[in-house]
Amino acid sequence: ALQGGQSLKGLIERDLHRTFPQHCLFYDRNVDGGKIISQVLDPADDDTTDVESAEKLVPDGLASLRRVLYAYAIYDNEVGYCQGMNFIAAMFLTFLSEEESFWLLVAVMNDEPYSMRNLFAEDMAGVKETLFVADKILQKFLPKLHKHMVQEDVDLSMFATRWFMTIFTSVFPFSLVSRVWDVYLVEGWKVVYRVMVCLLGHAQLDLMDLDMEDILTYLRDEFPS
Repeated sequence: ALQGGQSLKGLIERDLHRTFPQHCLFYDRNVDGGKIISQVLDPADDDTTDVESAEKLVPDGLASLRRVLYAYAIYDNEVGYCQGMNFIAAMFLTFLSEEESFWLLVAVMNDEPYSMRNLFAEDMAGVKETLFVADKILQKFLPKLHKHMVQEDVDLSMFATRWFMTIFTSVFPFSLVSRVWDVYLVEGWKVVYRVMVCLLGHAQLDLMDLDMEDILTYLRDEFPS
């Protein structure tokens, strides 16, 4: 889960302020331009007193998110922390207590019909499997769009990886994400594929007129809003 020699603390602290920064629970006036308060938190420093000091300067939501992510990294030290978990845990915290959010994160990571832990494995086998299934579904239900994307050399992994790794939480409006998760927690992965088909089907007419670069720009900058 740790990349480029970064410490667990460095990864988590870097991502905290990127997590729903406009949500009232996580909005932090002490952050300038989305940058972490460098004078308080040094990612190279593993002194836990820095974390305790930082919690005094950030909203309760961010402090709770920090504790949930650290707790899961300790609970599952093989996976630890990976980018994307922050959005999932943060969404739980908008509805549940800190303890409940932690145990729900444990559940969606490890239990059926979710098993999201496979997405964050070092070999990303779960991501590859999910993208393979999604491609077959897209080919079946939106064949014209699928053919156009193949012709333009647009692979699902170019835009949908972050959709699937966070079940849309890092990309789409919070109101949509919360509704998707309501159903996902009941029915599991089939909901994710249904939402993907619905979203791409809604955008199909626009996408059919675009080339590779414009398709990716549309899906990244225009479509989520």
